[in-house]
Amino acid sequence: MVRRVSEIAPLARVPRAPPGLLGVMNHAGRVACVIDLGPLVGLRARPARPEGKVVMLQRQNGDLGLYVSEVAGIEALAEETATPMPERQGAAVAEIAAAEGPLRLIDSDLLARAIDGLVDAPLPR
Repeated sequence: MVRRVSEIAPLARVPRAPPGLLGVMNHAGRVACVIDLGPLVGLRARPARPEGKVVMLQRQNGDLGLYVSEVAGIEALAEETATPMPERQGAAVAEIAAAEGPLRLIDSDLLARAIDGLVDAPLPR
């Protein structure tokens, strides 16, 4: 599902797009939608900043990027050390304590449904 983590490229806004859709960007010569991951996992929305990163996902419907403020690394985590969240927050279902702060575990099926709901939402008139 994850193809790579890349620098954020200049974004072109999409008229009448839902707030979570930050815009589209050129990624390796292809157009990719960029969505703010925060609201999909129970965090507040934030504007895309130049120092942010984009986690590129390969999806059946085309390339899609999830905007994140930073990437500390990519690691395999032991799910058995996760504490279920008392109340699900979007696609985030559990947390793991880490020195940098809590890490949220994301259910990939819930995330895919949330992305589909955002990308496939009808445009307002």
